[in-house]
Amino acid sequence: MKNYTVLIVEDSIVVVKFLAIAFKDAGFKVKTAQDGFEALEKAIKEDINLIVTDLNMPQMDGITLLKNLKENDDTKRIPVILISSNIPGKNEIAGSFAFLQKPFKESEIIRLAKNAVKDQ
Repeated sequence: MKNYTVLIVEDSIVVVKFLAIAFKDAGFKVKTAQDGFEALEKAIKEDINLIVTDLNMPQMDGITLLKNLKENDDTKRIPVILISSNIPGKNEIAGSFAFLQKPFKESEIIRLAKNAVKDQ
């Protein structure tokens, strides 16, 4: 597998650690951000192949981040996997690659991630 970079956007350090280990074990390079503002900045400035973001975060939430990513020519093609313990409405997740409800299995998110980047 090509060395893809995933940006994990999550304010819970426990979830960040879980996801970082899972993605590193699957061969991804990992970058992290604690909120949507930091994630948007990194997505614009760095070579990111996939974004996994929580929906509920301080500052800028995952829905707003997704909207901003899709409106920016530099980031609109980056696939986004949304994660949350709450189920969002279909309109809220429009434009995302996938949604996973917490808790989820490591294998589920890695399978989705590999599918999201396979054509890059």
